[in-house]
Amino acid sequence: MYMCIHMTSKNISITENVYKKLMKIKGENESFSELFLRLLRIQKNKMEKSFGAWNLSNKEKIEIWDDISNRPGRSWKRSGTGEIK
Repeated sequence: MYMCIHMTSKNISITENVYKKLMKIKGENESFSELFLRLLRIQKNKMEKSFGAWNLSNKEKIEIWDDISNRPGRSWKRSGTGEIK
């Protein structure tokens, strides 16, 4: 049985200053892709912990949701309970 896996890659441009900061927090045996995934998980966890912290009116919830869901480059989905996933 043969299995062929195609992994795509993308080049991104960052400043030297950003590169140096990333190198400081990147693990010794960690790739940049793994680093970015780790940082994204941390960001997601922090965001999820703050959901429901404020008592918002329905109008405020709609305004916030519209702003978030209309931003380019992100794909937000609303679950049946109104949470952002």
